Amino acid sequence: MKDKIDFPLVGTLLKKQATETVHIFNKRSFDAVGFIMRVALVAVLMAVFVIFYGKFIDIYLLVRTAGELDAPSRLFELLSVTYAVILVILVVGGITQIDRTLFAADENKLYAAMPVGISSLYTARLIVIYLRQLVFSVITVLTVNITVAAHVPQGAQYYAMTAFLCFLLPLVSIAISSLLSLPVNAVKQFMQQRALVSFIAVTALTACLLALYWFLLSGVKELLLGEDIRYFFSEGVMRVITAVARSLYPCVWFANVMLGREALAGWLGIAAVFVVCLLLSLVILRLLMENALQARITRTGSAPKKEGKLRPQRSVFHALLKKEFLQIFRTPSYMFSYFSVAVVMPLMVYFCMDVGSSLVVRLIGVNCDLELAILLTLLFGSLTNVFCATNISREGAMFYSVKALPIDYRAVFYSKIVFCMIVTAISQALSAVLLAVSFVPFYIALFLFAVGMLCSFAQICAATKHDFNHARFSTEDDGEISESSNTVSLLILFGLALAFFVGGTVLVLRMLLALRGVSYGYLTYVVVAAVSVAAAVGGWLFLRAGLAKKYYAFSGGGLF
Repeated sequence: MKDKIDFPLVGTLLKKQATETVHIFNKRSFDAVGFIMRVALVAVLMAVFVIFYGKFIDIYLLVRTAGELDAPSRLFELLSVTYAVILVILVVGGITQIDRTLFAADENKLYAAMPVGISSLYTARLIVIYLRQLVFSVITVLTVNITVAAHVPQGAQYYAMTAFLCFLLPLVSIAISSLLSLPVNAVKQFMQQRALVSFIAVTALTACLLALYWFLLSGVKELLLGEDIRYFFSEGVMRVITAVARSLYPCVWFANVMLGREALAGWLGIAAVFVVCLLLSLVILRLLMENALQARITRTGSAPKKEGKLRPQRSVFHALLKKEFLQIFRTPSYMFSYFSVAVVMPLMVYFCMDVGSSLVVRLIGVNCDLELAILLTLLFGSLTNVFCATNISREGAMFYSVKALPIDYRAVFYSKIVFCMIVTAISQALSAVLLAVSFVPFYIALFLFAVGMLCSFAQICAATKHDFNHARFSTEDDGEISESSNTVSLLILFGLALAFFVGGTVLVLRMLLALRGVSYGYLTYVVVAAVSVAAAVGGWLFLRAGLAKKYYAFSGGGLF
């Protein structure tokens, strides 16, 4: 019998998904702090984007080619490239959603044993993926198009096409994502068995993205300084930009129709894209789901490996420290979130220092390299330490096993603290070296390293204790934590507050006193050192307070 779509069942599946989504906000473990921070971050990013994108529009439209102004062509190029960037982001998000929904969803095991037709299940999943993509598409496309219209007035067709594009882009991205999701999943499975190769590849990719961020940040600096960046767009550069913009299909058609250029070819191209993408989404995603359901049912554990030679006996503390390392190193998501971020974060310190140092001098004529370096060291150092927020929760059922062993509680907790300190020490050392090479003397770099380590120690102790008090163990077989918690958000909030309180205070004081001709002396060193030591002592005391009693009385963490 042919499998048909059961629309009432599709509605039930969608209702189930909606109920689960709403339930997330009602759970006791809901990360309210993190949700508010994400909303605030999105709002800030949108505001910053509107300001600088609008200013860039005004500048780019005045760029001449062959000595003549051609604002319509410049606007076409700008929209083509912008839509292409949005589409790339949607495709990356679509691949992630397809992988999570089809390949990694454990509930597929249950559905495979239920009288749920593959067509109905796949239709419901496709609608959910589309709706998630639609939210991002609406936010980005409206932001871009309204900003453009505010600087270059457009007609009614422009706004009608804007609404149409919001609904069309997710469909295009899902079609492309479905084509790429299977090979991406194969690469993912391949890399999971090669932890070191995966770590190097992810770290290198992250470093490249940060370099791109630095390039964009440098452009923002030029805009803030009021310099005419039109000199960057020489004849040779414009030829490249024009050629690239005209080859970015299907975004070329979107931009043309949006601006009323080559309307017939644009609409024919859009119609073809719509039909092709719809068919691809329907066919490929169905095949992917069938394969994914079979894979979730028949998947078996890896073959046991041959045991190696017995190794020399190590201390309990050494074994616990090694356990912490292997647990993260053998989990791809942990390795990226913890190790890769710690390795590349010094690049963020360097890039922001490179832009901020010259920007402050050019704007107010005061050298604030020390204070700016303190702010950046503490700011990005706090983001490096996010992995310590799951020191207890990521243990899962293993925490009970360790607790049942004749091991002193101090060894259990101190091994986690020491491991986190080793990782953050590597990151802080790299930051100090990069700063010493280009911006500050060696002795100041040592001071920055010490300050960063003291504040990181405070964060690690506080986060470990808070996670222990509110441990949330995963119910997955591998114990991997796949969602954020309040501990992570509170840690980030605490780190940001400490960074801006210490670094921001001395930076503002430095500016104000220098502008008034007041000698600053060693005030920065005294203030920062005192606060850092106080924070480290406070974190240590918070960790030790009632730790033994709570550890031996600990009977179980909540499940999520």
